[in-house]
Amino acid sequence: MTTHSYRNLSGSGAENYERYFVPTIATAVSADLLRVAGLQPGERVADIACGTGIIARRAAELVGPTGTVTAIDISEEMIDVAKSITPPTGRHIDWHVADAAALPLPDETYDVVLCQMGLMFMDDRSRAISEMRRVLNGGGRVVVNTPGTIQPAFELMERALTKHINSDLGGFVRVVFSLPDPELLASLLGAAGFADVSATTPTARLDLPAPAEFLWQYINLTPIGPFVAEAPESAKLAMEREVVDSWQPYVAEGRTIVEQPMVIARGVR
Repeated sequence: MTTHSYRNLSGSGAENYERYFVPTIATAVSADLLRVAGLQPGERVADIACGTGIIARRAAELVGPTGTVTAIDISEEMIDVAKSITPPTGRHIDWHVADAAALPLPDETYDVVLCQMGLMFMDDRSRAISEMRRVLNGGGRVVVNTPGTIQPAFELMERALTKHINSDLGGFVRVVFSLPDPELLASLLGAAGFADVSATTPTARLDLPAPAEFLWQYINLTPIGPFVAEAPESAKLAMEREVVDSWQPYVAEGRTIVEQPMVIARGVR
């Protein structure tokens, strides 16, 4: 059975990101990022490519009332949604709309810089990492994560999109998984001047909705949405059927389970 009601989700892309992506994916992959970061009370944290703010809000809880959190995203829509969500009790987060390659932050101000699932989308990754280093204090640390090797479920979704809708739509999926190599991510940090660089690849268990439901949630919170919306109804049906059929091996009790490797790199200024 398919779930056609998810084809036209209400709300903006950022609202859908917070409503659907954050609970199913962003939350699952945040645990290891924050574990590696090891935030301490009183620390000053910058969250780069913050989206709707899941990392910023968790960081605010961890650094407590004596710490500070600054969150930056290039999307004004994301920041607007982030601001609309109540921060942890007694905590304040400074929100900014800016490009990661030109951070509106002073030199040597922060103890920790975090970046969750954002670096792979940046046009100038090297410049962005250099900016992260610039704003860190001496001895400050950066922790970045990106999706590791694409898993079969997402490859099957990409195949259905390109086969039935548009051959160019696989580009977005490929960008998401464009930094899967821990050595490459570590080398980017090292080239920017970070020391004691390390990279690991833990696995995040993604507990996703049923295949059709997740498919349309994903489509409508990404840039793919408008292109799929213009496709013929027959093409949408064929795409949905292919995803639902091919994802059956990953379905358990109505949920879709994907074990997704995540690359986490850490460096010290």
